[in-house]
Amino acid sequence: MEKKASYLEHAAVTVADIDWSLEFFQTVLGMTETRRKEKDGKLQQVWLKGGLQLVAAPEDPAAGRGHHLGIVVQDFAATLQEMLTYEGVHPMEGRPEKWVQLPDGLVLELFQEKPGAIEKVLGIEVK
Repeated sequence: MEKKASYLEHAAVTVADIDWSLEFFQTVLGMTETRRKEKDGKLQQVWLKGGLQLVAAPEDPAAGRGHHLGIVVQDFAATLQEMLTYEGVHPMEGRPEKWVQLPDGLVLELFQEKPGAIEKVLGIEVK
């Protein structure tokens, strides 16, 4: 069997105060905003360079918990097919096929690798 590889493209977390969290990550960690999503003029989600996505959790006690993990895979179709063979793993109703939920509730968002990307990312020694 061929050796498999993947990497975490981003992690999304719910936050109680998205404006505070954005300012914190920008000021304290130097992360820069790459895009945002607003609704009725109110910030709902923001993506930061470095792989962090903040998701507003209005009056949600789950603030600070993970929202989903975005994972780049070598073969989207094969990976999705294999994931769905595991008991309790299922596609998320009403979402595109790239969204999968695990038995414990953890949500994964899958992305097809651009040629050579995984090898390049995994080849970087950051610690």
